[in-house]
Amino acid sequence: MNLRFIFVSINKKFTTKRSYTILWYLLGGISFYAQTTDTYSLASQLNQNSTDYSIEQLYLQSSKGVYETGEDLWFNGYVLDAQYFTPSTQSKTLFVQLLNDLTDQAVWEATYEIENGFVNGHIYLQDSLQAGEYILTAYSSHSFYKDTKEFYASRKLQILKNINTKIQPVIVKKDSIIQFNTFAEGGNLVSGIQSRLAFKAVNSKGYPVDVSGTLYENGTALVAFKSTHHGMGSLLFIPDSNKTYHIKLSEPDTEKSYALPIIHASGKVLQLLKSTKDYAFFKVSQTADLKKEKIYLRIQLRGIVYSIAEGILNKELTIKIPLVEIPQGIAEVTLFNEDFKPAAERLIYLSQEKKLYIKAVLDKSEYTTKEKVILKIKVTDEHKQGIVAHLGLSVFDRLYKNPQDPKSIQSHYYLSTQLKGIVFNPGYYFNKNNTDRKGALNLLLLTQGWRSYNWGKDVLKRQALTKTPVVTDHINGRLFTKERGKMISPGPQIVMAFSATKDDDKAFIETDASGLFTLTSTHLKMGSGGYLYLKPIVPSKPKIHINIMDNSFNSINQKRKTTTTHYPLARTQETEPRSVQPFMLSDEVRKLDEVFIKTKKKRVFRDKYLGKLDSLAKLSMITEYVCECGILNCPIPEHNHNASVPVEEDWYHNGENLKPCPTHNGSCGYWKWAGSSNYAQYHYPQLSETELLRKFNLASIKGYYPKKEFYKPVYDAATENNDFPDYRNTLFWNPAIITNVKGEASVEFYCSDINTLFLGIIEGVSAEGLLGAENFELFVRK
Repeated sequence: MNLRFIFVSINKKFTTKRSYTILWYLLGGISFYAQTTDTYSLASQLNQNSTDYSIEQLYLQSSKGVYETGEDLWFNGYVLDAQYFTPSTQSKTLFVQLLNDLTDQAVWEATYEIENGFVNGHIYLQDSLQAGEYILTAYSSHSFYKDTKEFYASRKLQILKNINTKIQPVIVKKDSIIQFNTFAEGGNLVSGIQSRLAFKAVNSKGYPVDVSGTLYENGTALVAFKSTHHGMGSLLFIPDSNKTYHIKLSEPDTEKSYALPIIHASGKVLQLLKSTKDYAFFKVSQTADLKKEKIYLRIQLRGIVYSIAEGILNKELTIKIPLVEIPQGIAEVTLFNEDFKPAAERLIYLSQEKKLYIKAVLDKSEYTTKEKVILKIKVTDEHKQGIVAHLGLSVFDRLYKNPQDPKSIQSHYYLSTQLKGIVFNPGYYFNKNNTDRKGALNLLLLTQGWRSYNWGKDVLKRQALTKTPVVTDHINGRLFTKERGKMISPGPQIVMAFSATKDDDKAFIETDASGLFTLTSTHLKMGSGGYLYLKPIVPSKPKIHINIMDNSFNSINQKRKTTTTHYPLARTQETEPRSVQPFMLSDEVRKLDEVFIKTKKKRVFRDKYLGKLDSLAKLSMITEYVCECGILNCPIPEHNHNASVPVEEDWYHNGENLKPCPTHNGSCGYWKWAGSSNYAQYHYPQLSETELLRKFNLASIKGYYPKKEFYKPVYDAATENNDFPDYRNTLFWNPAIITNVKGEASVEFYCSDINTLFLGIIEGVSAEGLLGAENFELFVRK
């Protein structure tokens, strides 16, 4: 049978109505036509909802998965455009929380500066933290909205008092509750047309269950089947709307019977025949009662239409779609009839080869303790061309890997953030050693259902209308007066912003007529590593105060209550790549359980600037004196002419209870006490930080959390005899390795005294939005 069809390739967003080429394939010849209004309409109705959909998706990479209290938690944040996966320059501030997974309470909150789509930082893990599961989360002004339903920007971590108490993976046992669901390819089963029926089985905890069973037609066994990957599988059969069907499972054995989706007597069916590196082949079929008509097949990925095919459907039509310009990811394929009504729809995964290929080469196969390591990195694209990439690299003791965390930069952006719900062991689909990964990925998308796609038309339309951010990159403030009947002078006022750590770091901000002003990310950067102080530059009367309106983390906490956090499920058992003994501290090393150090209690302010203000405040507030007799506030005037300022924490008699002797001339030796002498230590007036700021008419706000350099010792000839023990379990951490134009980079670091297997993890992104990851092993012996 001669088949003919046409298609249109679209590789950019529709911002204006432009002419695209439609190719008409006919056996024996090719003709060219201009783009029709119909194809433009199908593209524009989706693109108009995604044109302004400039949101970000965040990914967090940590230096390892298990930490001990007293350590620094190092992290790297990727802030990428949600459609193209290119580094985003929209948001300037990353809001970070560390949450106790058991209580859902934040044990750490801070803001970090985003620089051209990247941010890295650290969190010191206090000894007071309880051991357990924690979640590191991140938010930006263009990733977290008031209508956000699903949240993905998180990283699961374990925090322990000691690695010897590492939480072991929980083995999920089989249970009797089986959720078994079936999914028709394209959305519907249609009578008389061979169809693929996919299925998925999970237990009550969401873990996959391998199953086998039989499809029955009118009570007679028709097709036997079994799952082929993570409880998923599929079968082919020709449904008949005049017959009844049900499924019985034989493994696990159950008496329950499962019905099939509704079988339509009339309709269209969409099937994927095969997908190669360059093309995807589809078959469209319809029942004999339907008329011959024009149909359209549209492919969109992350809200962008890349291809539309147009053809005449009589009974069957085979369509070949080129994939050259389509990036990697989940695409939604929709079949429309001549009235532009969706007739069938399914998800497919395209262009898995379009990624960063990262190769890590060590200069040796094994190393001794404290030996130097040279690691060379090579990054190429799918054409084996070197490419500039931004990489994060960590090398850590394999004991500090969290077996319950299966997330990678590829699985996060390509799978988890694209689908509603939870994906089991997503890393499987990106492991080149799994030869069946493409077929398994197709099953995942068949059983996920196209309605679970986060870039569907309905989702785009709803979110395009309601993108109200929960947090912003700026903070508002306002000048006000507490005096009744007193108003701020009409017109703009000036507020000075300055850093306490840099004398020349000042900015002058103009308010509007009502006294409202804005602090930007530039101002927060001024206060990086401490606090930003604000002072109104206004007349002394009436006294003007500053109110800072920053409720960012409160807003985040409120929104989290109505947001579902999706995190992929890991395999229940973790297999170690090499058998090695865990590192244990030598018997010669004694660890103290607790140490108590007694010191004089001194006030500690959050920075030196407040300490300076405290000293100034004390001098202005001291109204007491010490007379030449050494008495505090001596009431005998003859002995006050050499009075001095009291000294902090010195001991004095209080003169309030001192009376002069009536029979003598009032010299220091002739007085008496009326009651107790009240001998005590003297303390200057105490002001809280809030009272200090109020006294000097200042306001303050935290700047960006300070950067810190990862500790990297050097064991060269000058230090080769250094016997000081080195128990670093993270040998190397660099969140910002940039390859050159050839895609090359080289790093050097030194091993510690721990002799074990270390794991290396490299993840990164290119300016073009290509993602990649690579793991390697490093073995250290004595």
